Amino acid sequence: MDPEILRAAAAAITIIAATMVAANLNARITVCGFAIFIVASIAWSADGVLEGKTSLVVQNVVLLLINLLGVWRWLPRAGKEAGAI
Repeated sequence: MDPEILRAAAAAITIIAATMVAANLNARITVCGFAIFIVASIAWSADGVLEGKTSLVVQNVVLLLINLLGVWRWLPRAGKEAGAI
């Protein structure tokens, strides 16, 4: 895969996820934002591996773990909101 395409996709995915989490419209959107952040972290890590950028890989592995925590914390709230509808 072309690194420029991977980088552009990772950046776009990151922007979408950040918008969803920052909007905090409801728990379902927030948890989806964290899940999309996971995809972005994987894409950025892949770019770091392809380009030999260890710091980018390490940063995004840590962010991946943080985003997994976000999904874990917000998923029960999303379930409760969905059950209340």
